[in-house]
Amino acid sequence: MQMKLNEYLDKNEITQTAFADSLGVTQGLVWQWLNDHRPVAAKKALAIERLTAGQVSRHELRPDVYPRDSKTVTN
Repeated sequence: MQMKLNEYLDKNEITQTAFADSLGVTQGLVWQWLNDHRPVAAKKALAIERLTAGQVSRHELRPDVYPRDSKTVTN
């Protein structure tokens, strides 16, 4: 099931800080993504897709870069 990043974090009870640490970014940057103040970088969209085992897709994060028919990264 595909979901938005904020839904994934809520469902899995993951803090912005813990998620940021796992991606090597700041909590502030994650907050900016969640509040539409800054788009997720294309490379980070791929990393998020991997980290969430495809539950948050690259297309959900960056439809302008990754069209819906993009293959999902699973590892």
